[in-house]
Amino acid sequence: LLIRDGAILYAGERSGCPEAAQEVIDGKGGICMPGLCNAHAHAAMTLLRGVGSDLQLQEWLQQIWPAEDRLNGEHVYNGTMLAAMEMISRGITSFADQYFFMDDTARAVVDSGMRANLSRGIVSTGGNDEQKLQEGVRLFEDWNGAADGRIKVYLAPHAEYTTTPDLIHRATRAAARLNTGIHIHISETPREVEECRQRYGISPVRYFEREGMFEVPVIGAHCVAVDDEDIAILARRQVKVVHNPASNMKLASGVAPVTRMMAAGIDVALGTDGVASNNTTDLFADMKLAAILQKGFLMDPTAMPVEKVLHMATRAGALAMGFENVGVLEAGMRADLLILDKDAPNLTPSTDVLANLVYAAQGLNVRLTMVDGKVLYKNGEYLTLDKEKVLFEAQKSAHALGL
Repeated sequence: LLIRDGAILYAGERSGCPEAAQEVIDGKGGICMPGLCNAHAHAAMTLLRGVGSDLQLQEWLQQIWPAEDRLNGEHVYNGTMLAAMEMISRGITSFADQYFFMDDTARAVVDSGMRANLSRGIVSTGGNDEQKLQEGVRLFEDWNGAADGRIKVYLAPHAEYTTTPDLIHRATRAAARLNTGIHIHISETPREVEECRQRYGISPVRYFEREGMFEVPVIGAHCVAVDDEDIAILARRQVKVVHNPASNMKLASGVAPVTRMMAAGIDVALGTDGVASNNTTDLFADMKLAAILQKGFLMDPTAMPVEKVLHMATRAGALAMGFENVGVLEAGMRADLLILDKDAPNLTPSTDVLANLVYAAQGLNVRLTMVDGKVLYKNGEYLTLDKEKVLFEAQKSAHALGL
């Protein structure tokens, strides 16, 4: 790879490289691949790691929300920096984040050197819908395109069960006016779908289509409890579905019909969700789980080939977040990549490299992470973060939340 000004100028055999480089990174003994794209996360929830274990979603939320009520901007910055440190060391170069105090999240993205799609989560409790929506709009105005294009901003009504039709209408109109998209949770559990049917007589997917939300680009997180008609709508409306297998399994939400969605033409991406419902940001772990979950549930070993899983974790995630020039190692793309240690015990022998990446690799095998041509992590050393400071400040913030 020849990289200039953050972009890949050439990708191919060394003999065909058009010019010599001023700086050479020796990748010998390594596997270079596109950086992983975590298409659904709540980064600052690293502060809530371990909270509400062994509970279903609605009960889990009752543990999470009181702690989140105590958050401030400093906490969110520190939690996001901790998440960035973890993600960088595990080869994640970009993430889609829906949370609160998002100006502080944006500062953490700038300081860490990562790429991100950011949105201010909006929950219709206690009123102030319009204020929260305007905070999302201001986030767009202040940060969309910032950090040399590494930051995109969407709007984010949280979910059907935490918003009103009026909020969905206003958020959609605002997104259309700003020429941006929406990041939202959709049909995460059967209970969510059943309660939506009780309220409106239709599923969340049909409800969102009826209310016009799919007229703008949408990142739809989860989509676990969807039927064939829902899937057809998601495909027709080109919704970017994000599969979160570890979170869904931990919360016992169910198994998303990923193979059916892919067969319908949906370009499904992959996410870790928040650390409180996953406990880690290791997308390699989610890759393996995404593959074997479909195989085991469908009793079909061909259900989820490794090539599809790798696409979910790279190019599909980049496209879901709106980054057209990320996720492939070819000329003209931004230089977001990672290098894995091919000679690690768990990756030896390398009889099938792609199978090793999905079934054997771990985030701890990453030896280099690069975003926009800048090395963020190399051989255990963070080049944009002060490791001890990040750990200290994150622990202090967790204590301040009473955790």
